[in-house]
Amino acid sequence: MMPLNEINPFEYFFGGDLNVFNIVDIITGGSVIPLISIIIGYLLSQYGYTGKKHLVKVLVIAFVLLSLNAGLIFGFDQLPFVILMAFIGLIFVGRHWIITLAASLILFALHLMFNVVLEIITGLNSNIQHMYSGIQQVNEFISTYRSTDYLAMVNMNIDILTGIGTDGIFNAVFVILPSVLLGIALKELNFTGFIKDSPYISGGIIMVLLAGGIAVKLLQVLSLGTITGKTLGEGFGGPVTAIGYFMILVYIADAVPKPVFTLFYNLGKYGLTSYILFNILMMFVFYGFGIAMYGQISIQMLLFIVSAIYILLIIFANLMAAYNIQALEQTFQTNKKMKRE
Repeated sequence: MMPLNEINPFEYFFGGDLNVFNIVDIITGGSVIPLISIIIGYLLSQYGYTGKKHLVKVLVIAFVLLSLNAGLIFGFDQLPFVILMAFIGLIFVGRHWIITLAASLILFALHLMFNVVLEIITGLNSNIQHMYSGIQQVNEFISTYRSTDYLAMVNMNIDILTGIGTDGIFNAVFVILPSVLLGIALKELNFTGFIKDSPYISGGIIMVLLAGGIAVKLLQVLSLGTITGKTLGEGFGGPVTAIGYFMILVYIADAVPKPVFTLFYNLGKYGLTSYILFNILMMFVFYGFGIAMYGQISIQMLLFIVSAIYILLIIFANLMAAYNIQALEQTFQTNKKMKRE
């Protein structure tokens, strides 16, 4: 709940806060949205048997709800753009995996060429290497979200969403879309079967991806937040790390005991409902009509709050499953007897 895109963390954070931020950023920076996009692409292919009309209905409902969430609660949310790219991904569902994978690689290669390499060259030739804080913008965010004027918050969220510009469109087309297509291709390739049949080879691939991605992210930290380091870390290291994370999740999902899997399965069963509830709870923690902690807490406390809410949502989802309580996901079903895979 801090507009990190508007500041240079190396100027804003100090001491322990900076160390914790660096650790979190190495693990998650630039990789969360690509990881979610890969998963969504994989699920589109997995549930392709339900028909594209049904998948369009699911995506439309998800897009409407997530757009409302972005406008009314959290303007920095990129999930509506992930859903938009998923609509394009539907075109590739059911096609040969070579076509889908080739499209993904071409888009990612263009991303590296125009969004990473050219940006790095520009940064190296520039005398201004740091992303200096837009402190005026940061103060505007803090004063708005810590106030009790909810309409001002909504206006701020809409301004953020509509002010994405060319960078946001490029990010959607050249980072999110290739990740969605990669997820579709991996499902068409029966990737889960490959991991089961070749655990040592897949384990080696995972280590290479994570080591390479994290090494690039380390360069970002060592360069103290320069434009070059940030561009390389988030533009290349993040997506590479995301592929490694996806492979780990696939491996874990097949290896964990069934009771543990069911525990998390129920959270996924109510995934959209849980995500909306998560944002509502975070809103009351951070915004002015709640505890008003926006921009006022440490990274450590933020991690604690997120973990606590996550555990609460796991309990909530399992209680809903135990009592067969219906939620937003009910609208996704083609029929009530549909079996889970």
